[in-house]
Parts: sequence; C-alpha cells; structure tokens
Amino acid sequence: MNIQWRVLKFGGSSVSTPEQWRTILHQVKTNIEHGYRVLLVHSACYGLTNALETKIKTGQSVYKSVSQRLKTLATDFGQPLADFQADLEQLKQLCDLPQLDDYQQAELLSWGERISHQLFFNHVKQFMQVQSLNPKDWLTTTVDDHRNPHSRVLSAKCGVKPNPEAQQRLDQPFYLMPGFFAADESGRTVLLGRSGSDTSAAYMAVILKAERIEIWTDVDGIFSANPHQIPQAKLLLRLGYQEAREIAASGGRVIHPRSILPAEQYHIPIYIKNTLRPEAPGTVLKHEFSPKKPRVSAINTRHQVTLVSMESINMWHQAGFISDLFAVYKELGLSVDLISTAQTNVTVSLDAVDNVITADLLSQLKQRLEPLCEVNIIANCSAVTLVGYRMRALADTIAAVVATFADQRIYITTQSSNDLNQTFVVDEDQADKLARALHEVLITRLPARDEFGPSWADLVASRSQEKTVITTWWQQQRQALLALAEQQSPCYVYHLDTINAQINTLKSLTAVDRFFYAMKANPHPELLSLINQQGIGLETVSPGEIQRCLELNPKPDLDSLLFTPNFAPIHEYQQALDQGITTTIDNPALLYDYPDVFKNQTVILRLDPGHGSGHHRYVRTAGEQSKFGIPESELAQLANWCKQHNIGVNGLHAHTGSGILDHQNWQRIAHFLARGLDHFNDVKVINVGGGLGIKENPGDSGLDFQALNESLLEFKKQYPQIALWMEPGRFLVAHSGVLLAKVTQTKLKGKQGYIGLETGMNSLIRPALYGAWHNIVNLTRLDQPCDFTANIVGPMCESGDILGIDRPMPATQVGDVMLIANTGAYGAAMASHYNLRKPAQELVIQPNT
Repeated sequence: MNIQWRVLKFGGSSVSTPEQWRTILHQVKTNIEHGYRVLLVHSACYGLTNALETKIKTGQSVYKSVSQRLKTLATDFGQPLADFQADLEQLKQLCDLPQLDDYQQAELLSWGERISHQLFFNHVKQFMQVQSLNPKDWLTTTVDDHRNPHSRVLSAKCGVKPNPEAQQRLDQPFYLMPGFFAADESGRTVLLGRSGSDTSAAYMAVILKAERIEIWTDVDGIFSANPHQIPQAKLLLRLGYQEAREIAASGGRVIHPRSILPAEQYHIPIYIKNTLRPEAPGTVLKHEFSPKKPRVSAINTRHQVTLVSMESINMWHQAGFISDLFAVYKELGLSVDLISTAQTNVTVSLDAVDNVITADLLSQLKQRLEPLCEVNIIANCSAVTLVGYRMRALADTIAAVVATFADQRIYITTQSSNDLNQTFVVDEDQADKLARALHEVLITRLPARDEFGPSWADLVASRSQEKTVITTWWQQQRQALLALAEQQSPCYVYHLDTINAQINTLKSLTAVDRFFYAMKANPHPELLSLINQQGIGLETVSPGEIQRCLELNPKPDLDSLLFTPNFAPIHEYQQALDQGITTTIDNPALLYDYPDVFKNQTVILRLDPGHGSGHHRYVRTAGEQSKFGIPESELAQLANWCKQHNIGVNGLHAHTGSGILDHQNWQRIAHFLARGLDHFNDVKVINVGGGLGIKENPGDSGLDFQALNESLLEFKKQYPQIALWMEPGRFLVAHSGVLLAKVTQTKLKGKQGYIGLETGMNSLIRPALYGAWHNIVNLTRLDQPCDFTANIVGPMCESGDILGIDRPMPATQVGDVMLIANTGAYGAAMASHYNLRKPAQELVIQPNT
C-alpha cells in the first residue's frame, strides 16, 4: 500500500522546551492516525544559531555562553551533559580558531541544529517510536552552481526530484531530521542559507513526493501587511505560489521565497500554521489559488534601504557601461534589489536584509564608481511594495493614493516585469504613512474577498478573555476634558491612575530585579514622584535631570539613580561620580583619555549589539549608524585597559530602540550582554534597556508580557548570579497623556481636507520628527459618524507641521476640541517655542483614592 507523506517543519521558537514538544507530538500522532507518514524537520533551539554567528562576526569565542546554554537545555530535557562531551569538544576547537574558512563556518553554524537534534531525538523516543535522519545523506548540493564559493557553501542549493526508492526505504511512520544543513559532492557540511530549515522541508517533500508541507510558526499565517503597524491587516487564507514568493521577497517574514520554489515546481501545497493555535485556519499556498483578476493582496514595508544614484552622460547608448557599473557591486559582494533607469541615470537600492551595509563599504563603493559616474548615496530610505496580480490595471487607484504624498519625496518607483508588484522608495519618515494609506484604499475599504480572512484586530479581539468593550480613560472623562480645554487649551493632560496601571503591568515581569524610569520621556515632577514612590528608580541623561531628582528628594537613595549620558563633557561624568551616582559609559575613548577620572570608580558599560529595532531610524539606538554604544569587537582591549587602571565594571547595558513589540528582543539583548562576562568577571548586573512597545493603534495587541517574562526567566536560569535591570520610559507614561487643542480653521483643497489646530509641532514634534502615528479624534463630536478624511495640521510656518494624515473625521467646526492620544511621553518633554509660539501647558488629573 502506498502511504502518503506529510512533512512538518517547526522553527526554533516552537521547539525549545519539553512543553512545546507535547504540542508538536500531538500533531504528529494526529497525522499518523489519519494514515500519513510524517517527517518532522526542526530548527535549532531558539538563540543558538545567533549566538554561534557571533564568533564569525566578531572573531571572539562563544564557547562559554553557548556551552552554558546547552547545559540549561540538557537540564530542561532531562539529559546528562556528559552525553554531549564530544560535541562540546568540537565546539571548543572551532571557537579557538582565530579565523574560520567557509566550511568551518558551516560546521560551526550547523552545530546548533545537530546538538538540538540529539536533544530532541532522545526526548521524543521516550514517548513514541521515531527514527533519525541525517540531512547529509539526503540533500546534496547542485554541481552546476556557478555562484561564488562563499555562497555555494553558506547558501547552497540542492537539486532534488521525487525519489521512489527513498519513499520505499523509509517504511516507518515517523522520522525526525534537523534542517538548515546539507552536504556537498565531497560530503562536507554546507548550509542552505537564511530560513534553511524551511528549505530543507521543501526539498524533502519533493524527494518523498509529499502530500503537503506544514510550516509551523508563532503567527497565524501571512497577513496583508505588518499587523503591528496596520491592525486592520487581513489574514490571507489562500495564495498562489507566485504571489506568496513576491510577498516573502518584499518583506514578509513568515516564509522565505527560496523554500516556496521546490514546492511550486512539484505542486506540493504549503500550509502555514500557528503552533500556539493549531485550530486556526492559517494560510495555504496552492497552484489553484493563483488569482485570475487584478488585485492587491499585500502591502509590505522594508526599512533601512540605501539608494545609490549613478549619473553620467556617457551611459547614453554606450555598450557595456551598465555592465561596468554592476561589476563594482559584484566585486564588493553587494546584492542589488531594485533598479530604476533613465537615459543618463541608474539608481539601485541595497537592502540591509541581504547586505551588511557599513559606512566603510559605502565609501569603497563610491570611490570605485566615481571614475565612471557621479555618485549620490541616499541612506535611511524605505521601500513600500504592493503585491498582487495584474497591478497595472489598478494604476488609477494607486495613483490617487500616491498623489496625496505629492509634497513628499518618492525617490524611485519600480514595476515588476511579471506585473505582480510595484514598489515606491521613500524617506523612512513617510513609509508607514504611505503603507497605511494604500492598505486603507486597496484592501480595507474594498468588499470582502474569499481569500481574505479576519483582520489582526478581529483575531486579537476574539481571543481576548475580556469580551466587553474597554474604553480609554479619556473617553470616560470626556466631559471633564472638554471643560479643561474650554479654559486652558492647548494643554497636555496627564492621568496618574493610568500610570499606576502601567506600573502594575511592568511589575508582572518577575524576572526583572530592578526597574528604572527613563525620565527623559516625561520629567514632570508629579509623574516622577508617583513613579519613584512605587519603588521604580530614575534613569537620567543630564545634570539637569539629576538636579530635578534631587529637588524632589534632597536625600535620595543613590542606588535608585542612574546617569547614562552620551557625548557629554567629561565634567558631567566627574560630577555624577562624585555624587555617588551609578554612571554608564558608552564610549571607550572616555576611559582611554581620562583614566584618572575613572580610577578606583565602578561603572556600567553600554554595548552596541550591532543592530537596532523600532519603526524609525531616530528611535533605533544600536548598529553602526547609531551614535550609541561600544562595539563588541573592542571589549577585549577595553577590559585590559580597565584592569590596568583599576576601573571597575559591575554592569553591562544595551538598548536597541523604542516601540518594540517582539517579546524576544530583550532575551536576545541579555544573551548578547552575557557574552561580555568573558571579559568582565566582576559584572553583577545586566541592563537590557527599555523600548517596550505600547498599543499605538486601536485594535493593536501590544506586547506579550507573559511571553516576555518567560523568555527572561529562561535567561535567569542560565545566569542565576546576574541581576536583570530594565529601563522603561514611554511604556509607563505614554497612555497617561493626551494633547487637547481647539480647531482654528478648516479647508478643502480639491479632495484633500485640512483641519488646523491652535498648536502643532511646537507642542508635539514626534509626527514630524519620527513619522509617529497618534490616534486623533474630535472630542467635541466623538459620537458622530466620520464622513470625510483630513490632514490634521498646526499653525507653524513649516510644511512638516502635520500631526496626522488622512484621518477619518466627522463634520468639524472651528472651536471643536481635538484630542491627540498617547502623548504622555516625548510630547511636552520635546516641546519648543518655535515661531515664538508657546507650547501646550501641562495639567494633571490626580489619582482616585
């Protein structure tokens, strides 16, 4: 009897605990009971591959931190560490090498999969019969791969086809196999590149002629946009392979495009499922789901895009000129994403996902191109991509939306030759606004389509244990706010009970030993007093902030204060140290240039993890393009200097950005900082910074605090001797504040409406500076239906004085009170007297007693 196969793939975030394996094995047993044989392909335990990659990026040994991680995993899975002695010896040998060639890198990076497989196989066979497969016995790289040697080893391709002999040889119901690595023609280990385990599953599905592939992940499937930016993004229930590849290639992170191609070639359906909610429908990729009519299925945004504009009259009708240009990119190993051409100009984009873009690399690129053309490099761009079918047929609708951005710079527009995507490259400030506007017109407002499921917001609401509608504090106190605005607008109003609620949420993070409020978010004295009374310390960045703390409490507990300056004059560090305040250093030059200031002192070092997070370049506070932090590559030299000059280091700190909703971000920071323990043996504190995202938009699910706490508790199990600190700022105070301002004028220019307010960017600069989105309502007419859209603008003599774009509004009149929500952080704190206009005053609503 010919029994069909199903290939199930589970990623690192789904396989790292015995509890997760109970869910996984339930799925395996269900498939076997339905008459299928199962091959389960797994990734490495969460965080292992990233930790191993650090050795390649920095050259520093990761043996101590990785072996500690293995010790914790072995304990969790009830297996003796002695069983992994040979593997640890191999790891140490690789870590001790000063440099690794491509094949040694492949061995190191695949170590996580191999060690995880041993853990998982020993665990699973306690509960059911299972056989182990070695991917090197089944997946061999393509001989005719003509790419560079580096890519052939670390991003290998395998030529696969259905293998009836293999299908007969594997006669057991359940097999377990690690993903990510394969063998070359000589049997040496090679890697399958990014999302390699997905690709392993696709390759094996072809070999076994599987009935389906199931990709199990921690999301419900593929959405029509990033749901954290656009809560009305819809779940895509059904997609054709081509559309799915375009969505994946343009920024969708659920599945990688190279893992789709083998399934597409052999018409194997791919089911994307949520490990946490197996009953959810997910997304299905099939050939028969390819669209027949023009449509837009998804809108993706990719940040940190760099444009290179090359201008020369010599390229006009010059044979081979373009080839000469692109030879430079090949020599530097740069992968080009988008290309836009004119008679005398070629502009290309470089995506940070595919390239490690450094200032030095861009300098080399410019230097080599300048003999051929004039070069202009434009950094900090974003690409907004529409994915669908027969996109040109929708040109009029798309153009109408893009026309509303006429005042903004659209650097290039590209249309794919297969008519499946169109991309706009804009300033980062404008990308999310453009994506929201396009999604509203092309997806949200259109009639329901069969391929669309529920929106992200609907899914979150349906899973909430609280079924009643929760109103905000400002909705509950609408009449009181209207009365305040009548006499005192423009004004910020702060609600202290909301801060208390946020503090209680924060304290649910039992893994964190101490919290410090980043008071730059809002230094209002009443807010500081409330927060400090709740046992939360204060993190300062200037002598002025220290002085405010001392004014509130002339005899403070100095352990409750932190001083974390950046590029400040040396006397500020000296003064803080003399006051006994714990001080953070984020530039090693300070210690090298002023050793006498820091001699016999103890400090915290702020490190740069090499990447940042957040919606905008100004809120990403790590990476080479950020001014913050000490590069990891400098730690060995710095540690020796501190030892020689008796400078104590008792803490390590990192902060990657603001508005982060990925709960695993802080565990990644903690593990990164833990690598510094090899250099600084006296460290007792790891400070993972702040950046906790809030519910920015109506319907947003926000940050998963339970999952965040569990991830940090897992870290604490590995490093029980280390105290964890955190520095929330905006999370504590943003929801507590609203900005009230009266309408001064309204205007209609063609189809574009404008509502002018009595204050603008002088009171709230975040929308102009960051492109930040704030919910804006007409508080006077809160219960009336919205029947037009308008840009909400201020009175400043600046075209950028825009507080909100294309906001649905009721019929609005002069004198109406507008409310801008979530302005308790970085609102009044960043206000100015620009145009000599006074910013909004600050008022406080006292807590209920």
